[in-house]
Amino acid sequence: MWSLGMGALLIGLGVPVAVCIGLAATLALAFNSTPLLVIPQQLFANLNNFSLLAIPFFMLTGAIMDSGGVSKRIIDFSQALVGFMRGGIGHVTIVASMFFADLSGSATADTAAIGSVMIPGMVRKGYAAPFAVALQSAAGSLGLLSPVSMSMLVYAYTANVSVGTMFVAGIIPMLLVVISFMAVNYGVAVRRNYTAVVPFSWTELWATFKQAFLALLTPLIILGGILGGIFTPVEAGVVAAVYVTLVSAFVFKTLTLSHFKDILTKTAVNTTRVSFLLGLAFVLGRYMIEAQIPATVAANFLTLTASAIVLLILINLFLICAHTVLETISSIVVVIPVFMPLVSHMGIDPVVFGVIVLINSAIGINLPPIGFCLFTAASIGGVSVEKATRAILPFIAALVLDLALIVAFPSIPRFLPNLMGMH
Repeated sequence: MWSLGMGALLIGLGVPVAVCIGLAATLALAFNSTPLLVIPQQLFANLNNFSLLAIPFFMLTGAIMDSGGVSKRIIDFSQALVGFMRGGIGHVTIVASMFFADLSGSATADTAAIGSVMIPGMVRKGYAAPFAVALQSAAGSLGLLSPVSMSMLVYAYTANVSVGTMFVAGIIPMLLVVISFMAVNYGVAVRRNYTAVVPFSWTELWATFKQAFLALLTPLIILGGILGGIFTPVEAGVVAAVYVTLVSAFVFKTLTLSHFKDILTKTAVNTTRVSFLLGLAFVLGRYMIEAQIPATVAANFLTLTASAIVLLILINLFLICAHTVLETISSIVVVIPVFMPLVSHMGIDPVVFGVIVLINSAIGINLPPIGFCLFTAASIGGVSVEKATRAILPFIAALVLDLALIVAFPSIPRFLPNLMGMH
């Protein structure tokens, strides 16, 4: 256990998470008299899995969309859709963030991509800079619940549940969070007299919808293909990457060969980051199983309560703390193997638990001391973290309320999967 404590200390000191996990696993296995040759063997053996090929292809799709002019079309459509409402540009930020999903595997990257455009735009429309930063930070975490979220893909693999079921289960919770964020934005807009962006126009809505339609089809192709049994998640990633390439290059005419150096570099870096983390997490997982850490954690929690609801509350408190210092994918590969035996023992649906974990992450990555999304948005907006933290509290309250609803009514994320006969 001391090696895991040292790993946590190194994370707190700002050492990259993958390095901390690898060092903790190496020391733990060494002092357990396990040959260190196990480390590279386990790392590569566990990554030698066909299902994990979905990761680079999903990330390639996201990189192409980012470079292929898709973002502007989605923002324009979002503006035509909700820009007429009070505080319209804030609503545009929320809706656009929902459409962007989590194809990069990093909510921080999504926050930076959209925030660099939307935060200055909100300030120009009269939004106070701290609130604009807070809104973008909160909205940047929406992609975690998107039906094509990279974090969902990694959770499904780690928890051994269906990728398609996880994607579908996230739809209603995502819409619930969107509505709660828009309610917060509307309330602040009324109180501070923020205006709409543009008057509503069916003509403009139709025009921007036509321009964004092919871009908006990307998640539908991925989700529809997987659910329809047309292709696997890996094949879905390949099809999506080819599709967005053809659309961006030959329909939008915004993608050229010169873009592909940056696209492939970004894909390689992001894929390496996630794969290296996953591989070392599997090594650490071997040690935890040998040391019976999941069983010990489960036994300790079960001595506290026999109630599944109380247990979920305790796990939620732990996860929120963990997510303040770990990005979503990092926390999934580190924490989920520890809690899954406990979740299974208590009869908690692993799909529902996955949605709970992702909402927890949305809370944690928007809170100090590290708060990845919050720090990123504050940096873009030129606002101190203290001011951004005060401004984001209403959004945190909304997320806590959404989380409480999911915990109290697990039928919310299970409604669509059950309706479609998915397990």
